[in-house]
Amino acid sequence: MFLRRIVGISLVIAAMAGIIFSIVGLIGIWRYRPVVTQTVLDNLALADKALGTTQDVLTIAGQVVQTTTTDVASLKATTQAVTLAIHDTNPMFTALVSLTQKDLPAAVSATQTSLASAQSSALLIDNVLTALTSIPFSPVAYKPGVPLHTALAQVSTSLDSLLPSLAAINTSLADGQTNLGAMDVELTKISATTQEVSTTLASAQTVIDQYKATTSQLKANVETAQRQAPAWILAIAWIMSFVLGWLLVAQLGLSMQGFDLVRGRRDAR
Repeated sequence: MFLRRIVGISLVIAAMAGIIFSIVGLIGIWRYRPVVTQTVLDNLALADKALGTTQDVLTIAGQVVQTTTTDVASLKATTQAVTLAIHDTNPMFTALVSLTQKDLPAAVSATQTSLASAQSSALLIDNVLTALTSIPFSPVAYKPGVPLHTALAQVSTSLDSLLPSLAAINTSLADGQTNLGAMDVELTKISATTQEVSTTLASAQTVIDQYKATTSQLKANVETAQRQAPAWILAIAWIMSFVLGWLLVAQLGLSMQGFDLVRGRRDAR
């Protein structure tokens, strides 16, 4: 009889603890649901703003790359024209030296500056979207092969080789202006170098366009998540409430069984 009472008291204590846990859990769920919802919405809004900023920076970087590509194409066309009229090219040399010494390096530097600005925003986007991807029922799925900020850094690094190339072209032009006899050979080198520069810029433009499309898609996903976040957080709250409700009912039954044992009823199980 004494053992039955001890077991009954233990069951009652365990049931009361479970009931308190269930009630506190239910209160906590619905008390903090608005806070959680607002926090998620704030993070999504931050991601949306960062994506918008990155889109703008990528657009600027793309425009700068296009301008640089046009300038390089102009340089290549000019060198070809110079090859055909080498004896009449002295005025052109002055313009080409200025182009390779000032204009093109400035355009490349502007491109790298734009990409550097995009990297910080891209890092924030990668972190936020990775965190959002880990949230249950989240519509945001972000698992790129190469993170956005890493890809932008690679593009910027690939442009590092352009400045030495332009410096080599500038040196070639200066030497050619001094020694027209060697100009034909130098122009051949310049043509090959400008082809490499054009290939690098084309690759950079391709990467920028790809990530502009990726950023647009991610922005659309984030905007969708902003609209759906309150609903799926509410759904999670109801699921957790359902589980805690069943736990509460089970604890009530356990407490009744414990009271039966304490009272000494023979039919208690």
